[in-house]
Amino acid sequence: MATIDYISKVANDLTSKYHTRDPFQICKELDIKIRLKDLGQNIKAYYFYHSRIRNIVLNINVSETIRRILVAHELGHDRVHNEMAMLKGFQEIELFDRARPTEYEANIFAAELLIEDNELLGLLNDEKKTFFDVARELYVPADLLDFKFRVLKHKGYRVYAPYTATGDFLKHEVKGCYEDN
Repeated sequence: MATIDYISKVANDLTSKYHTRDPFQICKELDIKIRLKDLGQNIKAYYFYHSRIRNIVLNINVSETIRRILVAHELGHDRVHNEMAMLKGFQEIELFDRARPTEYEANIFAAELLIEDNELLGLLNDEKKTFFDVARELYVPADLLDFKFRVLKHKGYRVYAPYTATGDFLKHEVKGCYEDN
């Protein structure tokens, strides 16, 4: 099992090397192919490695905001679980399921990749903004922000999330908290 320190280092090394937090751009730089397909209602994304080609497949039916999170999550599998990924793909059936270590780690990676510490801390310093206001401003679900708070706590920051991430929040894709309706 990868540690938060290791996952954080991997995510931050990527953002430093490529000067972006955009998971689509990072995948392009790493030559990871991103494909859109109609995956029905149950699967939103998955990662697989085949013939030395790394692939992320996204369900064409999910929103742009959710795609960004899914790509960051699947990129986490590529970077943190690459040996395992060579043996089998990762399906998003249990995305954000904290009971599975690989999914928990990919969620931590996505939160660390997409949300920059100083930007988040600056937003949290505005006493008028709630946890949910900050999530909305960052265009992320509260669940992902909860994962970022776990990283910040690990780094020694005193932050409190009034919300605990659920294992299946992307299955329900609640609009309004992180994207325009």
